[in-house]
Amino acid sequence: MKQAIKIILSITVLLSSTTLFAQYDPKAKRILDAMSEKYRLIPAFKANFSYKIESSDDDLSEDVKGNIIVKQNKYKINLDDQVVFNNEETVWVYLKEVNEVTITDYQPDPESLSPTEVPNMYKEGFKYRFVEEKKIDGEVHEIIELNPEDTDLSYFKIELAIHKQNKTLNSWKFFYRNGRQYTYYITDFRPDPKINDNVFVFNEENYGDVDVVDLR
Repeated sequence: MKQAIKIILSITVLLSSTTLFAQYDPKAKRILDAMSEKYRLIPAFKANFSYKIESSDDDLSEDVKGNIIVKQNKYKINLDDQVVFNNEETVWVYLKEVNEVTITDYQPDPESLSPTEVPNMYKEGFKYRFVEEKKIDGEVHEIIELNPEDTDLSYFKIELAIHKQNKTLNSWKFFYRNGRQYTYYITDFRPDPKINDNVFVFNEENYGDVDVVDLR
């Protein structure tokens, strides 16, 4: 009887350890830490990016391209129809077609992670595991899966593709509970330590008779 209890306890411990390993995979953490450190050492950068929206449920497929400037947690995103400025205190969303800018206080939102948050988001509120190595455009990338601990979020998984050699982030993909998938790709990555903080502030003087909607 005692032997049977020991076996049951051993199996329980083994299963518990396996579950923990799957949730917080040490190999995945080493890769994520290296990627995070890579971006920490880059004070600022510019890059082109694109994102793709897909949904099998409603036969949706949409591609959007733009460019981004990042300095620490500040960023400016330029798309075809709008420009987003964020200096960590205020967010300006400028709509090109109607020459209108909406101003709000910056408030981090776990449902809408900014590009500056992606390299560090695994550090709090996520489980992670190494999935596989995969060739992308002829280069080997390490695929890491993140799962939010908050099961009430609208997405249930994020998949990161991290370059194996230089630890830069090639892409990240959100899997939503409604069946939609959003994939973000980074291209033409260029470190630039000379970026001025003024880049991340909307200047009304540069936009003529702009209509201002201040929601602060």
